[in-house]
Amino acid sequence: MIRILAFISLITFCLTSGNTQGVAFGIKGGPTMAFQKWDTSEREALFAYHLIGSVESLAEEGEVSIFAQVGYHNRGSVVRIRSFNYTDLSTGAPRTFNGNTTKYDFQNLGLSVGVKQRFSASLGNLYYLLGLRGEYNLNNSLDQFQEFPPSVQSGFPSEPGVNDFTFGFIFGGGFELPLSDYIDATIELTVNPDFTKQYFQPAFSNAFNTFTGNNDRQIPELNIRNNSIELTVGFRFKRVVEYVD
Repeated sequence: MIRILAFISLITFCLTSGNTQGVAFGIKGGPTMAFQKWDTSEREALFAYHLIGSVESLAEEGEVSIFAQVGYHNRGSVVRIRSFNYTDLSTGAPRTFNGNTTKYDFQNLGLSVGVKQRFSASLGNLYYLLGLRGEYNLNNSLDQFQEFPPSVQSGFPSEPGVNDFTFGFIFGGGFELPLSDYIDATIELTVNPDFTKQYFQPAFSNAFNTFTGNNDRQIPELNIRNNSIELTVGFRFKRVVEYVD
């Protein structure tokens, strides 16, 4: 955490020095729709939230500015089993399975750096952004499977397979609505795909097989990558630099 704050301070110093128009600080957050690819299969979306603090240089319309931001992000996916009716074969009585939801939730601390370009629009400014992300896993929900018997646990992800650091991209766009000369309201939509794995488990054999009662079960390799769509609203507070001859 100290290293991240020091990096943000360094970025802030770089943005506020030199030939810039000023700097803007922001606080923003909103809902997240998170996905995961498990090898070649996609899981259902996890709906969560994120919170971000940002700093960026100010530039003239059409010019490129630089931004850095640090935030709390939920990545992951879910498996949903819907409720259904069935007949108990032993008694012939109708039964109802109420369904359940299993969350694979990774809470990450993320740092992003990149560039933005603004264009004047009605009532405010439109912009696009793109950059690189690095994230550190603070916590996850994989301990929920520790209550299962060892023969069942081998079929689920476990803590040793979690990669603490993941890296990816951020790209998207948004709109800035001026509320005063120094404050903007913002709304932003970004896509955040990872190019490294959040989880990796090598293939192994000789796992316990509940059907045969022997240690002859083969567990295939498992790779999990994140992708998330984030809708973000917030405020920018501008510190404008005026050059006087």
